[in-house]
Amino acid sequence: MKYILGLLILISVVSVGYFKYNLGTTATTMTNNLLDASSTGISQITSSIYGNVNTTDLILSNNSISSLPSQIGNMTKVIIFRIDHNNLQGSLAAEIRQMTQLKVLDASYNNMTGVPAEIGQLTKLQSLDLSNNKISNLPNELSNLKNNLKVLNLKGNPFTQAQISKLQSSLPKTTIIF
Repeated sequence: MKYILGLLILISVVSVGYFKYNLGTTATTMTNNLLDASSTGISQITSSIYGNVNTTDLILSNNSISSLPSQIGNMTKVIIFRIDHNNLQGSLAAEIRQMTQLKVLDASYNNMTGVPAEIGQLTKLQSLDLSNNKISNLPNELSNLKNNLKVLNLKGNPFTQAQISKLQSSLPKTTIIF
């Protein structure tokens, strides 16, 4: 009985601070500044997500999202943005440059073919995971991140050794995984 009572108290304590709200037909969890809509089946990012301008951790993993709306730039306080395991096509929205606090960006396991030059404006970015996409070229502006970018994961993309060597010389402090 003591064990069950202790477990119920633990569950109650862990549950405090969680707020569930509905994005159409999917439940999303908002805890403090974390917005987690992973594995909810969403196919687009609507105002119910990008309207949460105080979000610092935005987790949209494992959905069917094919593009980022320009309004994603309204989320200027985001530090961690995970949009991995979706169906992103083309490139990230150029408005990502407005997410100036971004330190971690995970856009792995998508169908992206490019990265906008504006990525070079994310000077606080420390980890960029673009693995397992269809990206064959990166903008020169990526070298603007040479002071803070610690890890760049490009594994599973069709880069040549010459391209990787050029990246390594423009990002000498960055560990490049390919």
